[in-house]
Amino acid sequence: MKRTTTGKSAARHGRRPRTLPVLAALGAAALAAAALSPVPAAAADSEVTIDLATQGAAPTAVGSGFLYGLSQDGSAPADSLLQPLKPALFRGGGARIAGGGWLGDGYTAGSGYRIRINSALSQARRVTAAPYHATYHLLVSDVWGADTTQPANTVYPCDNGDCSNWTAFIDKLVADVQASGVPVAYDIWNEPDGTGFWQRGVNSAQYYRMWDTAVREIRRLVPSAQIAGPSYSGYNHGWLDSWLGQAKADNTLPNVLNWHFGDDPAADAADARALESAHGIAPLPLTINEYLFSQQQNSAYTAWFLDRLSASGVTAAAHAIWSDCCGAGTLDSLLVGGQRTGQWWVYQAYARLSGRLLGTTGSGGAAVAAGSDPAAHQVLALLGNNSGQGGTTTVTVRNLSAASWLINNNAVHATVQRIPDQSPLDAPVTVFDGDVTPSGGALHVPVTRTSGSDAYTVTLTPGNGSSGPVDPTVVVDGTDTDTADLDHFGYGANWGVTNGVSDMYQQTANWSFTGGAVATFTFRGTRVALHAVRDTDQGIMSLSVDGGAPVAVDNYAASRNASGVVWTSPQLTAGPHTLTITNTGQRNGASGGTNIALDRADVTPS
Repeated sequence: MKRTTTGKSAARHGRRPRTLPVLAALGAAALAAAALSPVPAAAADSEVTIDLATQGAAPTAVGSGFLYGLSQDGSAPADSLLQPLKPALFRGGGARIAGGGWLGDGYTAGSGYRIRINSALSQARRVTAAPYHATYHLLVSDVWGADTTQPANTVYPCDNGDCSNWTAFIDKLVADVQASGVPVAYDIWNEPDGTGFWQRGVNSAQYYRMWDTAVREIRRLVPSAQIAGPSYSGYNHGWLDSWLGQAKADNTLPNVLNWHFGDDPAADAADARALESAHGIAPLPLTINEYLFSQQQNSAYTAWFLDRLSASGVTAAAHAIWSDCCGAGTLDSLLVGGQRTGQWWVYQAYARLSGRLLGTTGSGGAAVAAGSDPAAHQVLALLGNNSGQGGTTTVTVRNLSAASWLINNNAVHATVQRIPDQSPLDAPVTVFDGDVTPSGGALHVPVTRTSGSDAYTVTLTPGNGSSGPVDPTVVVDGTDTDTADLDHFGYGANWGVTNGVSDMYQQTANWSFTGGAVATFTFRGTRVALHAVRDTDQGIMSLSVDGGAPVAVDNYAASRNASGVVWTSPQLTAGPHTLTITNTGQRNGASGGTNIALDRADVTPS
């Protein structure tokens, strides 16, 4: 059967195996989903390199920003959950607050406008002051009312060539910001490219009238004001090329060049710099104040994007929000029920990079950001991947002579921690903690990714002659039905199994299309995390621990994630437990089916 702990197949007949003291021994690679969807190719092993001799700027946690991550009045989350992330950028403007903003007040400053501007200024007041000293991008279009809830008969700024009401709005907004004494950067219009926020055409003549009017009026009132834009919904070379040319000709270039999302922030930033040069524009600060689509918000992909941001030259970036807009105070779902998730721990690790950033390279979908801090006698690296698959990534550290303080008794101490894509997550899991011997002036640390949705950290300190614990998590494949094992699945009628699917753990999936089909997972431990397929054809399942109140879990997603954690139990008493999994036969309205496809379970032993 396929029940494993770190680095070794599980023993049978109820005995859990002792783990092997090897670097990053995390069990078999996570592979792909049921034969119900196209099967991607298996990921090849990859290597990332860290060059201790190539040092750059001090780390600034450039990606630690949040779109609508705070509560409506800015008071939540607590400092204890926010400060460890060293956030540098926030963005808001009162979207979705009842009243509809300036638009909802009949294009004037009534109660709808007032509640939105008060919310934004309350948030900005907190985060621009000590201890954060962050930047706040004020979403001007959200205060105006363009948050996708605007009615079909909305009169947009400069309709029919009339910009007078838009000018009156800008005057009122700037006056209120100035009266508050709170520093903000004006982000004039969110995603002005036909996404539901702006219905008058991307880079249209009316758009440029709206943009030019706002920029000129803000600078007339406050010449030193900071302005960000154009805030397209995605990085688009053609759109930005045209926009830079027009804004330069109109003398309305922003202080900060901004866009959203994109495939690779480092590549996009390089392209933006080339466009600036082609137009004879001096380099502007670059920001990405929305990044990560909903299907990308897992520990591994988040770490990958943060790693690429560190190499991009972008000055600040903000995590996007999808499920709890716009005043929940959850840091865009980094917190669930007030508890930290795997993504929160990724940001915390990113914020702990210190000293100087190091030169790095990646391959096979893996990326790494690393900092060397001689004062702390530490090198810290954050490892992510965008492939969604498992495999082994070798972290190769070159030019050890540039950090000779790391070597003691011909050894470097390595601590590898796994950051599961789990919610909640009490803390990262130590995978390896021991000395490693360099070879040829380099160090090689293999990290075996149990799941393609997990991130890892590697911490290097001077050798101390010790070795330590490895990950105690017990990984149980969905096909392990042997009742002699402490932890095993059981399936009733209407369940099938598929083998050879490359993006799921052990290449297996247990699935059911039938409402009422029941599976169980019996385990001994204090917590369990269930991995299942999320995809366009998946349905809703019901989960219950030890006969307790059932919880509905919707496995629909706009794009496939075959082996991520879909549910994590609360902390349980030590001992035996049974998780009951029921296909409800129901589905999200966007889903094409009611399938449930189980991958595996991760058990924290008693």
